[in-house]
Parts: sequence; C-alpha cells; structure tokens
Amino acid sequence: MRATLALAVLLACAAPASADQNDFTLERLIGPPVVPGTINDPSTIAIQSSYRSLMSEMGVVMSPKFLSPADTLGWSGFQLSFDTSFTAISNKADYWQKGVEKVSSGFLPTISVFARKGLWLPLPSIEIGAGGTKLLDSEIYALQLYIKFALHEGFHHHDSWLGVIMPSIAFRGAVSHLFGSSQVDMTIISVDASISKSFGIAGVLKLDPYLGANVLLNIVRSGVIDTSPNVDAFKQGPMGVDLNANTTFLDQDTIVRWRLFAGFRLVYWKFALTGEFAYTLCNDSGGDCGVNKSAKIPDRSDGQAQISFSGSVLF
Repeated sequence: MRATLALAVLLACAAPASADQNDFTLERLIGPPVVPGTINDPSTIAIQSSYRSLMSEMGVVMSPKFLSPADTLGWSGFQLSFDTSFTAISNKADYWQKGVEKVSSGFLPTISVFARKGLWLPLPSIEIGAGGTKLLDSEIYALQLYIKFALHEGFHHHDSWLGVIMPSIAFRGAVSHLFGSSQVDMTIISVDASISKSFGIAGVLKLDPYLGANVLLNIVRSGVIDTSPNVDAFKQGPMGVDLNANTTFLDQDTIVRWRLFAGFRLVYWKFALTGEFAYTLCNDSGGDCGVNKSAKIPDRSDGQAQISFSGSVLF
C-alpha cells in the first residue's frame, strides 16, 4: 500500500506544468507533407535509421536500473527506495534534435520510486520488485517489474579464506513499459548477472560493492504519426486532405544493447545509500561505433554512460 501510494504521488508531482522539452516529436523525423494530402515516405533507410537510433538511446534512459547487490533482501525483507539517474545521450545528433521537442541536455534525468520484497517461495533466495520511472521535462514515464534469483548468497563470514573470497551471485530479469506518448509503444526486457561481496565497517556500517553485465532487448512499435500536427483535420471536414497526413513507422527488429555496471550499497541500521555507474556499448552489436553490421537499418546510437543514486529504507 505504501509503495503504491508513493508511486502515485511521484507520477502526479512529476508531471510537468508546461515544459515538455523531452517529449517525442517523431513527425519531424518524417518531415511535413510537401504537397497537402500526401506524406513523405517513412520507410527510407535514413528516416528509419534516425527512428531506430532515437528509440535505442531512449530505451537505455528508461530501462530498469540495478541499484542493489547480488544478495536478496531475505524472505522477510522489504525495501522502499527513491532513485535518480542521469543518462548520456547524443543530444547533438539529428535524431535527438528532430525527434523530441527540445532536448534538455546531454544527460537526461529520471526519478523513480521502487518497492522490493524478498520471498521464500517458489524457491529460496527470490526477490521481486515493482516501481515507476519518470523522465523529467516530459510526460513520459515507465512502469517496471523484476524478479531476481540469488544462485549463491550470504557467505559473509571472514573467519576463513573461502568466506573472504566467495562472492554472492545472482541473475535478474526485468521489464519496463513506456507510457505517456501516443507515438511509441516501447517494451524493454532486461536480463543481467551480478556478483557482490559484503563487508562490515566498524561494526556499524555494511558495505556491499557489486558489478555485473546486462543485455537490453528493446521492442518498439510505432503509433500513428500525424505529420502535420499544426493543421486541424476536423475543421477541414470529412473530405479534408489532412486526413491523409497520418502514417506509421515500419516495425523493426528488436534493438539489442549491451551494458556493464558497478556500484555499492552502504547500509546503516534501516537506511541504505546506493551509488552506481553503468555504461551501455554503442549500437546493436556493441562493436565499432561507426559501423553497424547487425541490422539492415543502422542503429547510430553512441555509447551511453549512466550515473544513478538511491536512498532507501529497509523494513
């Protein structure tokens, strides 16, 4: 109940009053009709590449963050966190200059609220979580779910060499679905593996450094794009030529991005502070940033750094 209420308050308070700089304007990728009643062809390689590149980088911005070590919370554990992230984008690229209203900066900020719960069933060392992420200066937000399975955890006794070197190991699957834009239907599937190790500090603090690797699968489908949004088709009547100015982008292959991450969690009593750095490799292949070999439609996305912070309460 508390997590649901906090999520509702976050999304309500974060809704912008007037400035929507980071909202999609995909009609500008296609361009206005040269002749009233017609549309530019959205299936050209250049336009499709701009669309794919923009969706690729926005998918990283709105993807699930990690912000936790490999250890689960334990079957009785519960955590409520408030997070913020800053994700690098290619804000000078044509697809950002045209694809959103007025891109705010080279790092897009998001805020999130998340609830996590440890479970005993169906297997030991299971943790689930749910929450929401809001892209600031936009109407865009995402609802997210995840499940984590710790293959090995809790071996933190340092009275033997095995306890000193043996890390916790976990696998996690997450999904994020985008809302707030009629122009895009985006679902991001995230799968990662992580390791962490817990250390006590002065008998008061607990430090959990962690690192891991992640793959993002971004499934994007186009909504209806009005290529002449400044023209009121209703005023033209049922025979108005502007009725023919709507189109959609072609469906593309799933966008694949590879990401590495590292961070730490510092726990004092029932409070935790988490810091994290993640880096997503460029384009679909994570290879040469100037060459795309994995798709017919080039993904021109660049490497993306991401810095995240979280403050949480443990129950």
